[in-house]
Amino acid sequence: MKHFFRYLYDCRYVWLWALLSGAVFSIVFALYGIPAGAVGYPLLMSVIFGVVFVMLGFLRYRKKHLDLDSLNPEKAPCAEYLPRADSLTERDYQELVFREEAANRAGKEAWDSARKDMNDYYAAWVHQIKAPIAVMRVMLQQNDTQENRELAAELFRIEQYVEMALCYVRLGEGSSDLVIQEYDLDDIIRKAVRKFAGQFIRRKIRLVYNGTDVRVLTDEKWLLFIIEQLLSNAVKYTPEGGTVTITVDDKKQLVVTDTGIGISKEDLPRIFEKGYTGYNGRLDKKSTGIGLYLCRTAADKLGHRLLAQSEPGKGSRFIVDLDMYPFQAE
Repeated sequence: MKHFFRYLYDCRYVWLWALLSGAVFSIVFALYGIPAGAVGYPLLMSVIFGVVFVMLGFLRYRKKHLDLDSLNPEKAPCAEYLPRADSLTERDYQELVFREEAANRAGKEAWDSARKDMNDYYAAWVHQIKAPIAVMRVMLQQNDTQENRELAAELFRIEQYVEMALCYVRLGEGSSDLVIQEYDLDDIIRKAVRKFAGQFIRRKIRLVYNGTDVRVLTDEKWLLFIIEQLLSNAVKYTPEGGTVTITVDDKKQLVVTDTGIGISKEDLPRIFEKGYTGYNGRLDKKSTGIGLYLCRTAADKLGHRLLAQSEPGKGSRFIVDLDMYPFQAE
């Protein structure tokens, strides 16, 4: 019904013209003494024809409205699906839409090209920086001193940040980097554990993991990245002498638990937000607020759920639900 009243409102000048015309004819006929019947019958016939044409016009008006309402601009350019213009004003509006669409398309192509160049640059930079990192690691291993061990630990952190930068770029490129198939979860976990073994030993943190025979449908590289980030946070926020535990239950839930400083209730709902560091991150002054954001983004792309539970002063518990995926194995 609202469409009908809207149509009447859009035709308000036609209605005004018709009423004024009827009034003028009635006044002129009255001045000349013409009988009222000579005026009434033509007016009645005009009203009947007017109602018919109004209904026909409304049906066309409503059909065009429904056609426009059902269109999806993301499927094709506007020029390919807009209905034929019925007036000069509609044609002007359509020309304006076409010009705006062409400008947006050109702007998007320029943006995509610039983004691709930036991604290519960062990817190349990450691969190039790995060479001097590897050389420095070898040099530090030649003399096993306390100073070299501290430098090696900082170099490990640099390497983690470099990997994070590459993952940040790749996650913005869609799902083309995913290879979904079944993997032995134990192999992926042990790769992450081996990578962080030196950090656990250096910080004197006990790691508990008893292995698992679970197979999961996932992407090995990205799931490994998620586990590494969770272990990195566990090492960072667990004090010396603490414990980090990795478990996998029958529901394919991978759980990383630590006995660290925990996360406050105010920060817990926002720890997966991009750039959010929270109280602990601001206290540590080394947190980027990107690691957990990348973990959540990667988990969403894989179809996994990433949850966090924590109590300040008693540690944190991160759960990766590996049974939540919409993919099929390749």
